[in-house]
Amino acid sequence: MEKLVVNATVGLYPLIVVDLMKGCCSEKFERPEINIKFSRIRHMIPRLIKFTDEYRRLGGKIIWVRSTPWKEEYLPKNINRLYRENPHATFYTEHDVEESVEFYDWISPQEPDEIFTKNTYSAFANAHLQKLFRKHGWDTYLLSGVFAEACVNATLIDGFTKGLFTIVLSDLVETMDDEEQQAHKKHLITHQWPSMYGHVMTRSEFLKKLAE
Repeated sequence: MEKLVVNATVGLYPLIVVDLMKGCCSEKFERPEINIKFSRIRHMIPRLIKFTDEYRRLGGKIIWVRSTPWKEEYLPKNINRLYRENPHATFYTEHDVEESVEFYDWISPQEPDEIFTKNTYSAFANAHLQKLFRKHGWDTYLLSGVFAEACVNATLIDGFTKGLFTIVLSDLVETMDDEEQQAHKKHLITHQWPSMYGHVMTRSEFLKKLAE
């Protein structure tokens, strides 16, 4: 696992949690015939809940971001064009569309958490989230959620292009069970993210640094 960034500056930064909804977590929405399984994500969720409860008690702001229904009528032209021109990329939700965007079991946002919706990969596509950051003058945030190589990565890169600094909580980021995607996640955590976009540390490392 990655090493703690010794010179990292930490504080009670806002925490963005990406896509902890049923369509990305629940066994009901798995598609084993094309190797889409979420057991590693479900294994991560208790850690995430424990951290958000503790972070909220410490006074940290928690921001939950989830997708609109992943259907053509909700998505932007560029995603629909990709799906139309490359059937292998198509990832529309096929059943129980409204249920798919509900928060996964045991995920229960509380006051004063914030909830935002996106219709593409990056959380920062939501103009209201950008406005919240400007309102509070936030230039640094914590990042967690799913899928590591997709919406988490897109949020990280988009935030960086907007001048934001990110601390990724590596043990609160997950992806599908597929071995290639797990290997991709590991590469992001150990190489790409810490060398290009921000700091990477576990939740325990972050809390220890915060308490210093």
